[in-house]
This record gives sequence, structure tokens and C-alpha cells, in this order.
Amino acid sequence: ERMAEEFIDKGYDQAVETLGSLIVAGRAGQKIDVLQHVRDSCAKLNVDLAALRCVHIAGTKGKGSTSSYTERILREAGYKTGLYTSPHLVDVRERFRVNGQVLSKERFSGHFWRCHGALMSGGSDLNFFHFLTVLGFYIFQEEKVEACVVEVGLGGRLDATNALPSPVVCGITLLDMDHVALLGDTLDAIAREKAGIMKKGVPCITVHGQRGDALAALREVAERVG
Repeated sequence: ERMAEEFIDKGYDQAVETLGSLIVAGRAGQKIDVLQHVRDSCAKLNVDLAALRCVHIAGTKGKGSTSSYTERILREAGYKTGLYTSPHLVDVRERFRVNGQVLSKERFSGHFWRCHGALMSGGSDLNFFHFLTVLGFYIFQEEKVEACVVEVGLGGRLDATNALPSPVVCGITLLDMDHVALLGDTLDAIAREKAGIMKKGVPCITVHGQRGDALAALREVAERVG
């Protein structure tokens, strides 16, 4: 199913208001396969996830700054870059940067309403973060970025960003106890959730000083994934 070419651009302010409604949207009690849902949504938008050359970064401490540093290094090396991070402080456009810059309100609005028209017109279970993740992948394709850095939202294994099938490299920053209700109440369990971004044949880098139990779990998952 191809994305409809026609859409109505209702402007930036209306886009922000519509995004706000997605924070509480979603069908209560319905479990969905998030990763497949994101992949299906990208397919509707004709986004080729396999063609995106991405660095995928998870972790507890420093993943946002590591993502920003990595993007800057790639940009200084001459690549046209994309950076997807969360959360934003003031403006939702902060989450999507192309060559280090946020998009203009007009450009963001155009991308937003194209995606919204294609994905939400018939009803969708995409929530706020899932929609923004799909939008990020769409923006990077449409803006023709050559290298993108994608920060995991929460965890790793089941995070919407993990729909990426073949990143160029994965990174896992320092791990600690966080979101224990969702990720597990031991560092070993949390490390295994974060390690869910590992893909077969894709190098994965972690930090010097990673705690022993976390490092052991990362190594075990890496060996299993290959």
C-alpha cells in the first residue's frame, strides 16, 4: 500500500496539538507487536529502514550526550547527518536534527502531515513515541541524510527504535538501575534488555568501566547473537 500523494498541511501549531493527543491515545488493554507495527508504518510511508545508515545507541547514563558527540563527529567527517533523541526540552523539533539543526516549522509541518495523513487516517495504535520514531525515520529518508544517530527511548529490545534491521554499529553506554518495573530489578536483567539492540554481524561497542555483571550479560548476548 503506497502513501497517498495528497495531504493537507494544517500547519505547525496544529501538528503540535495533534501530537499532544497521541500521548494519551492508543487502545487500552490491547497488546501490539511494537517493532512490527513500526516496520509496517514505515512500509506505508515507503521508508526503507534497511537503507538507513544508522548508529544505534542504548544505555542508562550518557546515551544522549554520546549520541550528540557521535553525530558531531560524523558531521565533521563530511557526512550529512541525522540525529534522533528524546525527550525534548521546549520544542518537539529538538528530537530531529539534520546536520545539527532543527527543521524549520514549515518543513517539519510538511513531513508531519504527510506521515499523519498516511498513518492515522484509518485509525492507528501508534502512540506518541512510536509515531515520532516513524516520523524520524521518514524525515531522515526525505532529507537524504548519509549517516544517522538514533538514541533508544527506553530499554532496547522492545523500543520502537529497534525496528532498525541493520544499523552500521550499536553502542551501549554505562548501565545502571533504571525503569526496574519495565526492564527488571537486577543489572543483569537490565543489561539483557539494553543488549536487545544487538544484531547479527553488527559491531557493538560499550564503555570502559562497565560493571562486571552488566558486562558479562552484554558479552553473553553478543556471543549468542553473533
